Amino acid sequence: MTRILALPILSIAAFLLAQTASAAAEPLPKQRDIPAEESTVICPDEAAGRRLFEDYYTATAAGGFDIYRFFDGLKATGCEQKSGPLQIVEILGRRLIGTSGGTQLLYRATRPDGTAVIGLVDEGVNDQFPRTYFARWMQLHAPGGRLIDRQGNRLYLCPSPADAQKLIQAIVPGREPGAADPQQIKSRDRAFAAARCRIASGEYRITDVRDSQFVSLGPEAGEDWTALIAIDSDGREVGLVYDASVM
Repeated sequence: MTRILALPILSIAAFLLAQTASAAAEPLPKQRDIPAEESTVICPDEAAGRRLFEDYYTATAAGGFDIYRFFDGLKATGCEQKSGPLQIVEILGRRLIGTSGGTQLLYRATRPDGTAVIGLVDEGVNDQFPRTYFARWMQLHAPGGRLIDRQGNRLYLCPSPADAQKLIQAIVPGREPGAADPQQIKSRDRAFAAARCRIASGEYRITDVRDSQFVSLGPEAGEDWTALIAIDSDGREVGLVYDASVM
């Protein structure tokens, strides 16, 4: 009887151990991919990654991430600053660095060709990294989802999104990047004169970013006119044309 019961008892013990190990595993992050434009650290192997993560990811006296210690760690371990695209498949470690150094991840990931890699990334930064054109535009120009222009020198309000789109499409492309194109500038002036859009100011909730046309005014100077769909303060859908240049 003892021999008969031994196998079930061992099986139950193995099951409980497996469940405990599974419960102890670090959960995957909110965003499991690392985009091609996002910075990450790639290490030669897991041992190098763990050494960097455990010995060189430290906080300064002020509680921030110690960047000097980090660069010492890169030299000591052979890890390198790289970028994606990568798909995270397992979290090997997760640590909050100081009070403002962010939550850092030691991960196992795969490249698009299936190659396995060991790396490290800031979890919060990667989660918040914009992954679409709309998200990138909003992060740069309308954080929080709202475009605010109090001065009224870069924003035009149109009767409808179609009117805003029509204005942008009427501006011809420039012929030479970095050089003012008189024909393009004339087409811009005609497009604004013909449009039913008026200069405006205020706060608008952006729901979509449509076509844009860059008007070069010379070296490192220009206007980036962009058609937007937005909701005004009265809850109405409107079209906007906005100069999104950051020069």
